[in-house]
Amino acid sequence: MTLAGDAVYGLTSGMPVGRSTGMEECSGREEAIGRAGWLSRQLSLTAGRTKSLERYNRRDIMKKRLIASLVVGVSMLGMGSVMAQEPVKIGLVIPLTGATAVYGKDGKAAADWAAREINEAGGILGGRQLELIYEDEKGTPQDGVAGVQKMINQAHVDAIIAGMNSSVTLAESAITKNKVLHINPGAQADAITNQGSPWLFQINNTSSTNANVFHDYLIHGMKPKTIAYMGENTEFSKALLENLQGKLKDSDIEMVEVATYDVHTTDFTSILSRLKAAAPEMLYVVDAAPARTAQIWKQVRQMGGFPMEVQSAGTVFGPSITASEGAMEGVISGDIFITDGSEGEMLDFIEKARKETGGEPNKVTMVVYEAVHILAEAMDKAGTSTDYQKISDTMRSETWSTPRGNLRFDEKGRAIAPYFYIQEVKGDGVTLREVFEVQ
Repeated sequence: MTLAGDAVYGLTSGMPVGRSTGMEECSGREEAIGRAGWLSRQLSLTAGRTKSLERYNRRDIMKKRLIASLVVGVSMLGMGSVMAQEPVKIGLVIPLTGATAVYGKDGKAAADWAAREINEAGGILGGRQLELIYEDEKGTPQDGVAGVQKMINQAHVDAIIAGMNSSVTLAESAITKNKVLHINPGAQADAITNQGSPWLFQINNTSSTNANVFHDYLIHGMKPKTIAYMGENTEFSKALLENLQGKLKDSDIEMVEVATYDVHTTDFTSILSRLKAAAPEMLYVVDAAPARTAQIWKQVRQMGGFPMEVQSAGTVFGPSITASEGAMEGVISGDIFITDGSEGEMLDFIEKARKETGGEPNKVTMVVYEAVHILAEAMDKAGTSTDYQKISDTMRSETWSTPRGNLRFDEKGRAIAPYFYIQEVKGDGVTLREVFEVQ
């Protein structure tokens, strides 16, 4: 056989079968017998050496496999170490320019502070640091959508914090639904969490939660005989108007006028003239843009004002009060945050916020700070930054300690603040009038 012949040639002295071996003197029979014996000895030797070679090859293969396994194991350990140190990316889509840029400025300062606290304490998930990435939503739905799309498709963030304006947040949440964990820190419209997105959570109270308390106070506490309603043409304003109209049905108070305007409106004199002609006892302004509300109240003063003046809950901030140049003096509002009369954990938060952010804290400071901390703690408790269902289940099942007290999220992902504060603008800030416990 060719293979046998090859083996014999390669493993013996090199004498091929059939070649003379110096036995020419022997007879043909003896020569045949001699050749047969020689061949048998060569085959036996070949078999022994082949077995030795096979044993050597097996040892060699096993050794190589062991080395390869060790190399892979060490490599995987190294990769695990690298993975453990990769940052958890949080994308914040907030208004850094535009009519509500002040929200973005305060929100960014609060988020940076919260992330700094978490990172200095060792991070989450075994030492991973938080990395915050920002996009400007400019206060418009189209820019909000572009921002969250960039976070998902280009930055590949682990979660998104986005929500200062209700109309913008509604558009954003349609993009994030079933794609990424989305925390809405500030937008209030009920429609946002009514969509049924399993990975969407809201830190601020909803419009209806705030309105139920605030409108009850207007009706039963302030008791005007007539009301004129003036609001921006947004989901936020629509929800408040509907809530107020529903509550007025069970009272003797008359809604004498309703006026809405586009968010780009800057001159309100014609609207205010119409409202003034209706002679309401109370003017109720619903607007979430600080610069615009300052302008409205300036024009209200130019027209002589109204006996009772109120502004929507959760929309009165230091920047708008300052920009109004005294025009908001005496305006009544309400919110889940107040500095006047604060004590305990809230007071500690306010004092620390002044030091860490370099500014006067407000509701935006608080809800964004809470959003970053709750998100990070939920990821850490769930043991993952990307299993959104597991993180969501953790957020709903736990109680979260915050500056305003313990928070829990309901089945729709809504947090409810334990207290609501009725406020009155005095000087450059607000003073506390009454406190209500939110049920």
